[in-house]
Amino acid sequence: MEFNLSENTTMVADTARRYLKDHYGFVTYNEQLNQTSHCDPARWGLMMELGWLGLPFPETVGGYGGELIDVAMIVRELGAALCLDPYVDLVVAPGKLLEYIGSERAIGLLQSIVENNEKVACAFYDCHAGYNVHKPTSSIREGKLSGQKSFVPDGGCASKVLVTARLGEELVLLVVPLESCEITRYRALDGSRYADLVFHDIVIEDGMILSRGAETSRVISQVVAWLQALDCARMYGAANALYLRTLEYAKTRKQFGSAIGSFQVIQHYLVDMFTDLQQLESMLFMVSVKAELGNAQERDRACSAAKAYYADKAVKIAQQAIQIHGGIGVTEELDIGHYFRLMTHCSLTHGHRDYHLDRLASLSEVNGRG
Repeated sequence: MEFNLSENTTMVADTARRYLKDHYGFVTYNEQLNQTSHCDPARWGLMMELGWLGLPFPETVGGYGGELIDVAMIVRELGAALCLDPYVDLVVAPGKLLEYIGSERAIGLLQSIVENNEKVACAFYDCHAGYNVHKPTSSIREGKLSGQKSFVPDGGCASKVLVTARLGEELVLLVVPLESCEITRYRALDGSRYADLVFHDIVIEDGMILSRGAETSRVISQVVAWLQALDCARMYGAANALYLRTLEYAKTRKQFGSAIGSFQVIQHYLVDMFTDLQQLESMLFMVSVKAELGNAQERDRACSAAKAYYADKAVKIAQQAIQIHGGIGVTEELDIGHYFRLMTHCSLTHGHRDYHLDRLASLSEVNGRG
């Protein structure tokens, strides 16, 4: 079966590729690594002009009605360029969450993201809850929020954070000003800016709680599916860039008087990388379609299958690229090792390989009993 991107989606991908070629390179990446904020005003303004801030959202809120596959093509190019701009974390993730909630307060905040460059992060993961986003340890008691959130991708520049917590037996989602939290910021493996948040009896005021109960679980599951698919998109972009760089290196690097690409073992490595890359592309198209499905079981099975596969094959491509480059493949001066860090990081976010294999097995058992 042949899968062809629509003309609009192809145009989105081409525009993203040209934009990053003109405005982002390895030098920019290295500069950004050492910056505490990854929200460059100039590039953020350009992304707004290109329509990226509104692309994932419906026209009724000022968006352009794009689909997940459109966003995935942008994220693919961000991965290929090693770009650390927190587009997914501060636009797509909070925006889709607010869109799915759909209340007047939520839509108002979404419009601020799309039209006014409001920076909003998502805090789904609690310190001791692992990848389970439906059973947070943070809680609201007597009208006050207490607890801790780990690994919050705030880009070093978010002003608000969407927080999951327990209110009695209910799961709730609320918006909290970041200035109300105790913040510890740090750099993740791929260079992104993250934060750990501690809530010390933050008073819950009117309008802070955006959703509660089963609705909260539903919308969070939908958004996490998007994020898992976009992890795959970012990894694919990085894997493809690594393959092209490694292929060129094998043609030009000489050893024993010949290009190393003429050696059979190197040729086998490159063929394996190419074959895996084709399968990764097919998997990306599949998960970009199925992560938007209304059938939660089919959606989650597709996302877990894709994430588990990417954690294996994409990381393997990065390992083979380093193997072919040799020692220089892990130096700071060459981008090869930085791509490896990106793919290792993405293989762990929103569920590592073992987590997704276990979830896939449990979902398959449920389907089998049905």
